[in-house]
Amino acid sequence: MRIIGPPSIGDLNVVLDRLTVEGATTQFRFELAPLMWAAGSEYVIDPVGMIAQSFLETGAGKFGGRVQPKVYNPAGIKIRHMELIPGVTDGDNPLSHTMFPNWQVGVRAQAQHLRAYAGWDIDGEIVDPRYLFVIGKHRCERFSELGGKWAPSLAYGDRIEAIMRRLGVV
Repeated sequence: MRIIGPPSIGDLNVVLDRLTVEGATTQFRFELAPLMWAAGSEYVIDPVGMIAQSFLETGAGKFGGRVQPKVYNPAGIKIRHMELIPGVTDGDNPLSHTMFPNWQVGVRAQAQHLRAYAGWDIDGEIVDPRYLFVIGKHRCERFSELGGKWAPSLAYGDRIEAIMRRLGVV
């Protein structure tokens, strides 16, 4: 399942219905998913993949991990220089994740981050603080390739693609 490209499902409403079945929160379905659909379309990222990645990272919008909704980071994007934060040695520490001012910026950063993973440039303002660090390194064409290159878990990209299939991608 390609990172760059049009929506792999032609209708956001189909995805929203499937997100309901999958147990996504109301906020995830009706605030975050539409923002991801729009940002994916703007940056030529498959928005279904963006939604699946965020579904995985946020626990279906329940935010049961260390990254809380108040930091507006739907993809768990880490800061680049974690060692600059005194006392933070744990990569899962809440302070090791980028904080955005609102969901619109956080979702744009997610789209830009995925675009960088795919090795595609961005015209205009860059809001992903790791974009320049990521672009051109370990290029991935498919979500499945993210595991082991950009995520420590070898299964990370496969998990995203499994969610995409549950959302209706064939």
